[in-house]
Amino acid sequence: MFGTNEALLLTHLAVSGAILLITARFGRAWLTAFIVVCTLLMNLAVQKSMTVFGMPITGGNVLFATVFLANDVLNEHFGRKAARQAVLIGFSSGLIVVVMMQIILRYAVNEYDLAQSHLEFLFDIRAYPRIVAASMVSYLLAQLLDVSMYQWIHAKTGTNHMLWLRSNASTWVSQAFDTVFFTTAGLVGTVIRSWDAWFSAILFAYVIKILLAALDTGFLYLTTLKPLLPSGSIRRVQRSSQPITFAD
Repeated sequence: MFGTNEALLLTHLAVSGAILLITARFGRAWLTAFIVVCTLLMNLAVQKSMTVFGMPITGGNVLFATVFLANDVLNEHFGRKAARQAVLIGFSSGLIVVVMMQIILRYAVNEYDLAQSHLEFLFDIRAYPRIVAASMVSYLLAQLLDVSMYQWIHAKTGTNHMLWLRSNASTWVSQAFDTVFFTTAGLVGTVIRSWDAWFSAILFAYVIKILLAALDTGFLYLTTLKPLLPSGSIRRVQRSSQPITFAD
């Protein structure tokens, strides 16, 4: 059934894609900054749950898909080294936020404070350190796997062919790893207490990620059009007689 949440999800995807196209047009540094912002927001928005098309999702799902799409854009236009750097910068930014907020939360509040309980809900990891650790490790490894898979498929298919395949197939593989790893390392024995629940959680989360990745693919194609080519893209210097090469 199509309702407000469904309309908002499609709007969210469209807005995220439009912002991605704008930041990509300005080049590598802007794309990396966009990835950092989405990574930080994702870890906050995941706290919100809602139902869309009869399926429960979180506020972080679209942001998660956007981060992987932005890394694909970096991979396509700037090569593996740029994409790997963006992954590491995004991961490091999230880690810095976690560390800094643990210190801030330990300050004794005064009588004017209204924020402590809300900040504890969002940032205090003492109640679920295993989930936080599993989430961060899973994110880092899955992103790096996605970068490597994308470049491997790119080498097999060539620059001007099967863009949809390298974008989606790299996501299929990396998200299978991410979903299984996080669900097992972070949730089994805590939130999940049976193997049936484990399988259901993995299957459902994976389907959501794959569907969102498929919907995002069109934006990657748009970045290959001449008016939307990112500044500094390797595609800008492509010559008909010279193949595009990427830095390792």
